[in-house]
Amino acid sequence: MSRQRSDSRDKIIEGARTLLRRHGYQGTGLAQIIEFSGAPRGSVYFLFPGGKEEMAVAAVRVSRTSIPELIEQARIGVTVEEWLESLVDYFADQLTESEFTEGCPIATIVLDAVPWSKALTDACREVYDAWIAAIVEGLVGYGAPRPVAPSLAVTLMSCLEGALVLCRARQSIEPLQQITPHLIALVGHHVPTR
Repeated sequence: MSRQRSDSRDKIIEGARTLLRRHGYQGTGLAQIIEFSGAPRGSVYFLFPGGKEEMAVAAVRVSRTSIPELIEQARIGVTVEEWLESLVDYFADQLTESEFTEGCPIATIVLDAVPWSKALTDACREVYDAWIAAIVEGLVGYGAPRPVAPSLAVTLMSCLEGALVLCRARQSIEPLQQITPHLIALVGHHVPTR
């Protein structure tokens, strides 16, 4: 793929990612993505012959690597408490910077496109699995028993997702702030103190 084609594809995916995060799959039109990304209409159809669904799958898959990398990087040189706080802070910053229009990168897509689109269902499942796997490895790295880590990771992910929805509804990061000490306490029951 040529550099120009790659740049256009990246711009389209990033535009789709932002709009899908704000409005979900059903609430985002192809014309909106084209306008928001600034890409020529013809290049959109050339780069994504499968249309909006193919574009949405590509946008979702970006989060398959970006969030696990964030989860891993946030662990470097910090305590488990600081790690959890930094993950919560990341999402709080995303919310406030977007004026509460953007929460979880894929939740809005899950809520209105899964299971109607098999391709999006599969992509969203892969993304959540990658995030949970990264949290599992983080927990194990801090000393959580491997058999407990998967269910603990799902609990953490579920709490974060729920808090993000509440934050958007309340237009406040208070729900994230409220869950943080409880997440730390929960993980503290499974991670040896150092």
